[in-house]
Amino acid sequence: MSVAEQKFQIPSELSSKLRFVEPLDKRSDNEIIQYLSSYSPIKGEKNIWTYWDSGFKAMPGWCQRNVINWARLCGPSWNIHVLDSVAGSPNHFLNWIDKDLLPDALVNNEMEGQWAAAHSSDFLRGSCLYKYGGVCLDTGIILIRKLDSICWKQLEDDSSPFRIAKPFVAGPKTASHFTAARKGDPFIKAWHDLFLHLWKGQKSSKGIEINPLIAFYQNVNFRASGYNWEFKVDPHEIIHYLGLSLSWMRLGLIDGGDGNQEINWAQYAKDHILYFDALQENWGAQTIVGFRGQSQFDALATKLDGVQSENYTTAYKLVWRLLIGSSMQKISHGKGLTQTPELGLLWELPEFQNKDIEPGTFAELLRYGSVHFEQSRTIEYVDYRIPDSVMHKGLYEA
Repeated sequence: MSVAEQKFQIPSELSSKLRFVEPLDKRSDNEIIQYLSSYSPIKGEKNIWTYWDSGFKAMPGWCQRNVINWARLCGPSWNIHVLDSVAGSPNHFLNWIDKDLLPDALVNNEMEGQWAAAHSSDFLRGSCLYKYGGVCLDTGIILIRKLDSICWKQLEDDSSPFRIAKPFVAGPKTASHFTAARKGDPFIKAWHDLFLHLWKGQKSSKGIEINPLIAFYQNVNFRASGYNWEFKVDPHEIIHYLGLSLSWMRLGLIDGGDGNQEINWAQYAKDHILYFDALQENWGAQTIVGFRGQSQFDALATKLDGVQSENYTTAYKLVWRLLIGSSMQKISHGKGLTQTPELGLLWELPEFQNKDIEPGTFAELLRYGSVHFEQSRTIEYVDYRIPDSVMHKGLYEA
């Protein structure tokens, strides 16, 4: 395809920051869907892992389109696995992960609570990465950069110290919607084991906030600078949702204690994890229009041929900001957590189910550009520092 045949043109003022590229996977949507719905054998560590409890075809349309575009953007060198909990499915999670790596509630289909599906996904992140390696992505991610250029080139380089990559929030806090890791990494195993430990004997996350292993959360400010979600629940409810993130935080806050066999996890987190700024790389839209889903919805629904109004200017700034300066855009559901609906929930309303691809809107431009426009920039990674509050404790030491 020549530049003249491009559906959307790169503005002249951004021509040094972007270039047009063909998608690496040229299969039709239906062909990619067939591939995603089938069992795809492991070929190496370049695996993309995601989960939807009722299977790929039951995903909201906008999430399906996210995953399809992962294939187009990253190409055939990456193998995408959409795990599920559907009996008889070729991608049922037990076809991939041994029962002894999972909680009884998940294995026995007894997960409870409003975030049961999210927590099911959480248990599969660490287990898949430890056993096979690759990248775990939430289905709500619109990927903008190839995974190779986000972090994988560094991780697969045997001369590099980095074995894991994570979006950095603050201190030991990271975002759980993206985790990349080499196969068999000990930090990933400890992270997963600790999360399993918190859930021992549990069918829901209720009550985990009283576990002494995560008592440190009482001193954590979950409203980190620049992250202005309008939560409507108290911190205890947030803890129920963020158990996996708290497990990661604890690892970053302990030195292994006096045990001769245990790794200094805080030091490992500094030496072997590649961090990139979550706000800039993952939530770039929020830096333009804020953290309300409606504001993001309105900007992306703006018509490309509309009047040069304030709304148009905001939408233009948002989409091109993402295309030149973000690795992805995480679209949140925030179900039951925030005062107003997040963008993911709005896009799932019956009247808005194709708003993410509506012709002639900035949403359509974002979809197109995320696959066809390649950034020239180099990511500026975070210089991570070990927190001052490191505890002299082992993994399970209260």
